[in-house]
Amino acid sequence: MSGGTRDGGASEHEVRAMRRALDLARRGPLTGPNPRVGCVLLDAGGTPLAEGHHAGAGTPHAEVAALADLAARAGGAAVPGLTAVVTLEPCRHTGRSGPCTDALTRAGVARVVVGSPDPNPRAGGGAQVLRGRGVDVVVGVLVEEARALNERWAAAVARGRPWVTWKVASTLDGRSAAADGTSRWITSAAARADVHRLRAEHDAVLVGTGTALADDPSLTVRRDGRAEGPQPLRVVVGARDVPAGARLRDGDAPLLHLRTHDPVRALEALAAREVRTVLLEGGPRLAAAFWRAGVVDEVVAYLAPALLGAGPAAVGDLGVTSMPGIARLRVRDVALVGDDVRLVARPAVPARPTGPSGSAATTDPSHPSAPRRSAVFTGIVEEVGEVVAVEAGEDSARLTLRGPLVTSDAVHGASIAVDGVCLTVVEQPAPDTFTVDVMRETLVRSSLRDAAPGRRVNLERAMAAGGRFGGHVVQGHVDGTGTVTARVPGERWEVVRVGIAPELARYVVEKGSVTVDGTSLTVSAVSAVDDPAPWFEVSLIPTTLEATTLGAKPAGSVVNLEVDVLAKYVERMSLAGPRAAAGAPADVAEAVL
Repeated sequence: MSGGTRDGGASEHEVRAMRRALDLARRGPLTGPNPRVGCVLLDAGGTPLAEGHHAGAGTPHAEVAALADLAARAGGAAVPGLTAVVTLEPCRHTGRSGPCTDALTRAGVARVVVGSPDPNPRAGGGAQVLRGRGVDVVVGVLVEEARALNERWAAAVARGRPWVTWKVASTLDGRSAAADGTSRWITSAAARADVHRLRAEHDAVLVGTGTALADDPSLTVRRDGRAEGPQPLRVVVGARDVPAGARLRDGDAPLLHLRTHDPVRALEALAAREVRTVLLEGGPRLAAAFWRAGVVDEVVAYLAPALLGAGPAAVGDLGVTSMPGIARLRVRDVALVGDDVRLVARPAVPARPTGPSGSAATTDPSHPSAPRRSAVFTGIVEEVGEVVAVEAGEDSARLTLRGPLVTSDAVHGASIAVDGVCLTVVEQPAPDTFTVDVMRETLVRSSLRDAAPGRRVNLERAMAAGGRFGGHVVQGHVDGTGTVTARVPGERWEVVRVGIAPELARYVVEKGSVTVDGTSLTVSAVSAVDDPAPWFEVSLIPTTLEATTLGAKPAGSVVNLEVDVLAKYVERMSLAGPRAAAGAPADVAEAVL
């Protein structure tokens, strides 16, 4: 393609097309379960032929919309040498529609230029699928602009819970109501109108039963006193009933009552409904509960130039007893709205994800950034991250990776397994990224030697002391690499065969454990002992296929391997013979001898 090479290996034509695709993506809705995506199709010479964008859940994805536009313009005639420029990595799964990877392949697309990798473990990995089909793929073109487009959505799908914006209005002395409980109105009409804009940008608006009973709010998006446009889901948390005559039951918007006081449980229930963004409008106690649970992602505060001197504080007890524990935020925007000041800020310590067990991933709540103390892994992948940058040296490399979940409580010196390789955090350039140094031995022994921006990787933090054990003992010390030689789909699983070096094959046994790219797996079959090209097979269940990178590793892919450490200890003791067993406990000596 003509036009020279620029951003991430893309031509000038493709960079211009990406800017157009970003503009198209912005036409999509800010709310809903799906990301905003735009796509532009170019011919072999770089001329734009068609375009499309995703208009929300239930409508064609951007790639499919662009292909339909092309079919209409070209009268259904095939166009050779097509390039698809798309803001988000094409999906590889079947949801409300089929995989975009299949649609692009059927259309004969020869090259795909991607803005941002897809962080959704169910849909991501499309770039690898396309490469496996012979399509030329470039990832990371205008990547920061592409990420900013879907920042809240990406955080929600990566963390497994909705993005939470806490909206608070107070006087200059931090009061949310007067001493008698009245609060209408602390802020100006302009600020209150701005709140309706804020509601329109979220999937749900959440309050507690205390606010629902005391204020009788409607929580709808209104103009001139009347509900207008698409409405967010109204959510009430707490045990008390919402009265039959409450404004929340006026029928202008759906209502969901979650009879729990646990913010994490509430967010889990909303995530199950594919709610990606939540506007927290509750009172001081509910706001404090969400903050202490570590699930507030952004604060939008409206400060009125007024004083009350008494009355409820804007937020309840945060558990801060001394200045070292002060909850600090980073200011992102300050604006004058009417006579009030609107301040947008985010926690200086990133908000935590909620795990499948229902608890936030915490250490000591008074020290939210405290590192995990144990450098043991379980092989249960926590999230799929991506390589952001690679700085290669003569005998080492510095990698910067993005992983919102694993960085949520990471500090300098923390251990994180990257595709099964235990690495130490040396920097955190941004709240959702971390930097590690990789030494020569690790580069030689593992697939990280081929790491490049845009590569998707399995990530796991070191298991916390006293934490619930999952897979098997994983040290994060890769023993070598293997090669995927075959994939055989089953009814509900997929059998993957991996070729392995003879010096490692002796440690892999049927029904034993092996770690592949940081994923703890059970060996289902092994080659004969005298096979000159040894291999083993593992069966990947749907969860593993969707939640790790293993679902998108085609034949020929190189994977990191860590064999069972117990097998290596047993071998060493067996080779040492009686001398090793002599100093061992009786039961161990008997087993060895």
